[in-house]
Amino acid sequence: MTKLDINAKVKRLNFLVREYEGITSLITATKQRLLSLPGDNGEKQFDDLLKGRNNEEGLETIKGRALRQIEKELKYWDVWTEWLKDFPGIGGYLAARLIIFFNYRFVPICKDCGGKLEREEGTMICQDCGKKAKDDGLLEYTTEKRDFPTISKWWAFMGRHTVDGNMPKRKKGQMSNWSTPGRTIGFHIGDQFNRQKEDNPYKKFMLDRKRRHEKNHPDWTKGHIHNAARNETVKLFLSHFWTVSRLLDGKPVSAPYAGALMGHTNIVQPFFWDDPVEFSEKN
Repeated sequence: MTKLDINAKVKRLNFLVREYEGITSLITATKQRLLSLPGDNGEKQFDDLLKGRNNEEGLETIKGRALRQIEKELKYWDVWTEWLKDFPGIGGYLAARLIIFFNYRFVPICKDCGGKLEREEGTMICQDCGKKAKDDGLLEYTTEKRDFPTISKWWAFMGRHTVDGNMPKRKKGQMSNWSTPGRTIGFHIGDQFNRQKEDNPYKKFMLDRKRRHEKNHPDWTKGHIHNAARNETVKLFLSHFWTVSRLLDGKPVSAPYAGALMGHTNIVQPFFWDDPVEFSEKN
């Protein structure tokens, strides 16, 4: 694909992802409002809003169509067609989100000269012509390629690094250098793996981490143990996503630090990937 083609396809995929998220949020809010209706069966009076009736589509049908459109658009990315397409626990929405986070950033540009906009004192200012973009309607964006040369940088962007032994938290008045939506997607991924059967390798890894924490940290609560094991499983998957994505892009792949960090003597190869990975160096 040419640069123009890539820009258009990325914007289209991002549009579909945002629409899917909007529909999902609307369904969640609708369910909450339905439950607040009076009477034991009050919510059933308008249940067709979700499920549809008499050949009329409900919100859940529209959500399913949006997901199918996302999966159709994902055919342009090898990490989907060669790996994630039949991946248990990772559907089209999560795959699309990961692909966008990993590969692209959306940069606001000036409508007049095409220069980059940066926020200064509460408004967006073009760095080339100096024009302010505040109250100037919807911003225009261009797509730039993103690159994470190491797994640790990818983890940090997704909010999975540690500060004083814990994942960082946002602080009032400070600009964070990690993605809040990225961290949220990580929680969704961890929950999806937790729902898998015990023969799923990521579920097995999560259960193994729970047993280790129960043994090594008897003072931890069940919630603490679960969250720690989930976080480590998400980090393992993200390291695998980093590895496979770079392999498919023809980029050098360094040995993941995940092995040493999580107490493994051997590197955990990407699950559901047939070819053994030869690493170039330590991460």
